[in-house]
Amino acid sequence: MTIHTQVFEAFERRLLVSLHTLAPARVISFDESKQTADVELLFLSVDKDGDKEKYAPIQDVPVLGMRYKIYHPIKATINGLMGVHGGVDGSAAVVNLEQEIECKPFLKKDDVVFVGFAERALDHLDGPKAFDPEFNRTHDVRDAFVLGVRF
Repeated sequence: MTIHTQVFEAFERRLLVSLHTLAPARVISFDESKQTADVELLFLSVDKDGDKEKYAPIQDVPVLGMRYKIYHPIKATINGLMGVHGGVDGSAAVVNLEQEIECKPFLKKDDVVFVGFAERALDHLDGPKAFDPEFNRTHDVRDAFVLGVRF
């Protein structure tokens, strides 16, 4: 292997380990009202000499939720119904939902989550309008968001 090949391979390795796309992380804390979490990446950082160390915690990471719309009736068991003239059995009840359901995440300390990193800076993201990221950073740990929890 020539010195040029070694230099190129070292450069390529350094470039790839600094490009963040998706990583497992541990929840340090979760703010349910703001839907943000402080997390610690579980991958170790590797410097140019090959030394490994933990990443610094990432604070106030947005946690993504989901919104679902139910199109079909849902069977449900209904507890606590008061019966008249002999009782009520709610175990075969059907609930029709006409509006969407928003499912907001709830994370616990030490949950393992998967964190994604935006391809451009998110500092100026403010609602559904287009924006200029202004900063040149790409795939940076400062632009992290929690995708979901690993059960």
